[in-house]
Amino acid sequence: MDPDNKPSKSPGDGAKRRSRWVDWGLTAALLLIAALVLAPLAGTLMGPDDLPAGGEPLVKPSSREPPGTGLSPPPPPCARQSVIGTLARKGTVARDAASPSAKPVRAFTRITPLVSQQVFLLQRQVLGEDGATWFRALLPIRPNGSTGFIPGKDLVVRTTLYRLDLDRRRFMLKLYEGCRLVRTFRVGIGTGRTPTPVGQFYLTSLIELPDPATMYGPYAYGLSGYSEVLESWKFGGIIGLHGTNDPSSIGRRSSHGCIRMNNRDIRALVRILPLGTPIEIH
Repeated sequence: MDPDNKPSKSPGDGAKRRSRWVDWGLTAALLLIAALVLAPLAGTLMGPDDLPAGGEPLVKPSSREPPGTGLSPPPPPCARQSVIGTLARKGTVARDAASPSAKPVRAFTRITPLVSQQVFLLQRQVLGEDGATWFRALLPIRPNGSTGFIPGKDLVVRTTLYRLDLDRRRFMLKLYEGCRLVRTFRVGIGTGRTPTPVGQFYLTSLIELPDPATMYGPYAYGLSGYSEVLESWKFGGIIGLHGTNDPSSIGRRSSHGCIRMNNRDIRALVRILPLGTPIEIH
């Protein structure tokens, strides 16, 4: 409508407009209140007793939600960070339950026999019988796969996205950062009589060798796993991940159970991997 040709106003027009504005304002206020009251019903937070093993709270989609409005899916398992505990005291005792009175599994000192800081791959955080924080940890002892509970007060906790995966059949070691494959490495593994063990392990120690021209190359990681056939071997049969002065041993069964890499490859890992990094061998 042309602004210069507006119709004349009747005396009641202003009152009607004010009444309509009041109605709309009241309606908006009621809608806002309803939204605030109904919003919590769209999803239900799980209580402390419903936490998963990793201690991460989840949100359950409610049956009241209309189709297509569900919550974002949880991240894939490969995106989860591994939790590493470094022993911060002179010593600690791993026990078979989260209690100071539980049966001891093994005592540990702050420095390992391979002269590295003692670390553990932590699997779960729990509340102990004493009301304190404890962690269930993968332990670097025999038999492979042993676990125990360690007081949280004895540990400095950090995380890493790095992990290693060893395919023995293909002589292939893969380095991942979260879900991203960073690099693959050709490796040598244990022979038929002295096989590289299968299971979930982690890097427990790192040694820099004074002479890189030896069978261990410039660096050697110690793993939390042990040979299943050699017990009198060095340090009780600890499995290592190390370089080599024999490149021909790469890509075949050639060791007493250790994992051999080219020297340039072990140097690449040493630059980025912290102690505690998990390695799965299958």
